[in-house]
Amino acid sequence: MIDYEISFNASEYKSIKDFNSLESALIKKCSKKYRNREALSDIKSYNSDAFIIDIKRKSIDARHKPDIKITYRFNLISKKSFLKHINELDEIMHLYDGRSNISRPIIVGMGPCGLFAAYILASNGFKPLLIDRGSCIEDRVKDIEVTRAKGTIKPNSNIQFGEGGAGTFSDGKLFSGVSSEYKEFILRTFVKFGAPEDIIYDSNPHIGTDILQKVIVNMRQEIIKLGAEVRFNTLLTDIDIKDNSISKVTLLDLSANTKEEIDTQNIILALGHSSRDTIRMLFSHNLVLENKPFAVGVRIEHLRKDIDVSQYGFDTFDYDLLSSANYKLAVDTDTGKKLYTFCMCPGGEVVSSASDDKSICTNGMSYRARNLVNSNSALLVPVDENDYGKEPLSGIKFQEELEHKAFVAAGSNGMAPIMTYKGLKENNPDVKPDRIQPSFLPGTTSSDFKEIFPDYIVNTLIDGIDKMGNRINGFNSDDAVLTAVEARSSSPVRILRDSDSRMCVNINGIYPSGEGAGYAGGIMSSAIDGIKTALKLCEKLNS
Repeated sequence: MIDYEISFNASEYKSIKDFNSLESALIKKCSKKYRNREALSDIKSYNSDAFIIDIKRKSIDARHKPDIKITYRFNLISKKSFLKHINELDEIMHLYDGRSNISRPIIVGMGPCGLFAAYILASNGFKPLLIDRGSCIEDRVKDIEVTRAKGTIKPNSNIQFGEGGAGTFSDGKLFSGVSSEYKEFILRTFVKFGAPEDIIYDSNPHIGTDILQKVIVNMRQEIIKLGAEVRFNTLLTDIDIKDNSISKVTLLDLSANTKEEIDTQNIILALGHSSRDTIRMLFSHNLVLENKPFAVGVRIEHLRKDIDVSQYGFDTFDYDLLSSANYKLAVDTDTGKKLYTFCMCPGGEVVSSASDDKSICTNGMSYRARNLVNSNSALLVPVDENDYGKEPLSGIKFQEELEHKAFVAAGSNGMAPIMTYKGLKENNPDVKPDRIQPSFLPGTTSSDFKEIFPDYIVNTLIDGIDKMGNRINGFNSDDAVLTAVEARSSSPVRILRDSDSRMCVNINGIYPSGEGAGYAGGIMSSAIDGIKTALKLCEKLNS
């Protein structure tokens, strides 16, 4: 099979509007570039009814901006061979036949870890009960709009809690440095349920929160068709342990305010990184927890077109298939701490991701088009037990204190505290935003970050942003806007599990998984962990 590689320059690429016109452009360029007999034979025999352009990789070379190159690597493959490949990927859905003589497994959390765990279990004939303390997507969207309008937080239905998890209202970024045989399965599953096909081959794949909401609903409906039960607004409040094994759970229906005890021998904890009350409950039952390093900081906003011009040499607004420019930065600072960017949202907005009404916590969100006025990313400083203490839950306490300080600093009314970079350098919160307007809703208040952060974090931000300006022109501009506080980039705890069984080290039948348990960071790695846990549980249930 021939690996074709075709590059477009920026002006050529501007005329490509959709996947069909991309296909035509690729074939046309192939017929000009590849002249050997085998390649020409493949190209001439290409027929969209019988063959598929199987794109392996899309990458962007912007070293010589504005003369950037967009390169595609692909094969021509028969639809029959392609279908065989898909069936091989789907084999993990049909390894077992299920058993009816077992208590059903329970999955706590409907983020990517819980959803993919449920998908695997249900596809293999086991019929899990899948619960989430939050609402379905449809109701969650309404609750988040109230937060954006008024600043009030619904404790169990917000950007952190609810169907799809925190990543649903972020960007749907799928890039991960984790190596796994399940990556392509996960990407193609998202496409199956409505995600754009380019996530399979883009070097920086993203779905967009507007599209991801629909994908999650379709996935939920399929999981139910396969025999799973889904309950929203349902909180795990207690567990019962006998002979070092899980025996039952207590669930609270938050809508009816009623409790139910359910017998089970197996529970997957796919909690997400913000279920602090559940973590505390589990700790009270002597699950072995340890604190783990994480990071805290702010969101930084620039004009999208400024980042585009700095990265590409031109504004991408008129390009249909070329997304707004991305970046990823990390620098050492004079404080001895690193500063790095995380969860960069081109053409996006800064959003409230608090889960109670006495805190301010930020995240970034962007839609599929990534075409809003600003681009933003988290600016994070790594912290560990030397910063917040050695107790297992001390990292959670550190997060909570920062988020409450941010709430108070901005006026205790749901607004977020901001400073311009110039104001931060000059220790003057009265330096107001001018060219770059903050996107956080319901609004922002100029505040003194020294009322929120320890001095070493403020100084790391000042020095690190200046150094990042050496990498991206204008990154350290005086009018860059910083919004506090970003504290939930990853879980501050880890629930220890056995590496082979994937169960808690001291309690049988409890499977800590995904980001909240300390074993993943982001949509892709969480989904991978959920699949691995579900397959291990299938093996146990089938024995």
